[in-house]
Parts: sequence; structure tokens; C-alpha cells
Amino acid sequence: MTLSIALRGDTARFPGNTLPALRSALRAGADLVKIDVHLTSDGYPVLVDERVVALPGSPPHQVADLTLAELAAARDDVERRIPTLMEVIAEFGGGDTAPLLVDAASPQAALAADTVLREHGFGDLALFTGPLETLQALRARSPGARIMLAWEQPGPPPEEVARTLRPTFLGSHFSLVDRERVADLHRHGFGVVAWTVNEFPEMARLMGMGVDALATDRVDDLVSLTSGRAQETATGPP
Repeated sequence: MTLSIALRGDTARFPGNTLPALRSALRAGADLVKIDVHLTSDGYPVLVDERVVALPGSPPHQVADLTLAELAAARDDVERRIPTLMEVIAEFGGGDTAPLLVDAASPQAALAADTVLREHGFGDLALFTGPLETLQALRARSPGARIMLAWEQPGPPPEEVARTLRPTFLGSHFSLVDRERVADLHRHGFGVVAWTVNEFPEMARLMGMGVDALATDRVDDLVSLTSGRAQETATGPP
């Protein structure tokens, strides 16, 4: 089974990293939604694409320099409002897993996100990714955390990195993925994630190679393929 990952939610219909985008992606059937998490100056993990946010009437600021209250004033459009991770968990954490791929911008953001998840009963259920130092900090604090390591070098990671991080998945841009790479990483015990796969034929080709998960901006197309709906449509009723 190939997992479907919606990058920042259903961005074909809504601004990424917003509650409407996440709702739409999960309604469409995505297995995971990749969210970008940054930390405010007063310690709240929030969902926002970039490190810099423009406030009305003032120059752009780093997210880390703004309080949660200041961020709340950054967007008038309710559909573009910057949500907290706690809001996301409250709305989407009702099952046995947290359907989130948390891309943490810094070690501090990863640890804060991990704390919030654990406080709500989802410790070690979400999947984390981010810079190497971020993942190292998370692994040191949470031995059971699930990790996806971005890895675009030939072959598997060095033994020391693999032993320290123990990643569940290795992820790379889809253009670097071929059948030999998938087979090699599988032999070493890693799942393979390919991103950013936005063309339907490319999705089908990668699934045929045995890729374990695909990440896309076009969640409807991907879910129709991973769920088998595309094949049912093509063949018609028996």
C-alpha cells in the first residue's frame, strides 16, 4: 500500500497550512498531511509556510520574533488565519493516530510540537521531518518518535546517522527516485517517500516501483490512484 501525503493540505482549493486546507485534504482521503511548524516568541508551535510574516502596516518579521497574538493579527481572511498545532490536534486527532507529517523548522519547534502531541495522547504517532539537527534533538528527547529523514545522496545514510536517528522513512525529490534506489533502501530497512509528485503518470510510475509514500500538491489525483478509484473509473463496472 502506498501512503498519500498532502503537502500543506489541499492547496488546490485553500491556502496551505490552514485549517480549511487540512480539512479538505483529510476529507479527500489523504493518509497524512504535511504541515510546516514554527515557534512563536512566546513558545507556541504554529502552522505557517515561511519563517517571515508580514504584519499590517509594518515590515515583515520572523515568526520567532512574534507572539501568538501578533500572528493572529497578521491575516484578516479567516481562511488564511495561522492556526496553532494545538488547534489542529483538537480537530484532527480523534482517531488512533495523528494524521500529520510535522516539518519542524528548528529543534525548539520540534520539541514543542512533540510536547503538545504527547499532552494530547499522540506521542510517537505523528511523523516528523526537518533539518538534521532538528531530528537529532527530537530523537535524543523521544526515543520512540517516528522520523522521516530527507536523503538525496546515493545509497543509504551513513551507519552512524542511521543508528542515531533510526528513521522510518527516507525522503527525496521524485526525480531522484528509480527502481534501483527503492530496492536498495528497502534492503537496508527504510521506507521510501518521494516528493513533490504532481503529475498523474509520474504518480503511477513511482507506485509501480514500490515507493512507500508519495507527497503531492494534488491530493485528489493521488488519492484516486492510491485508493484504486482511478483504476475503477478506467475499467468501468464489471
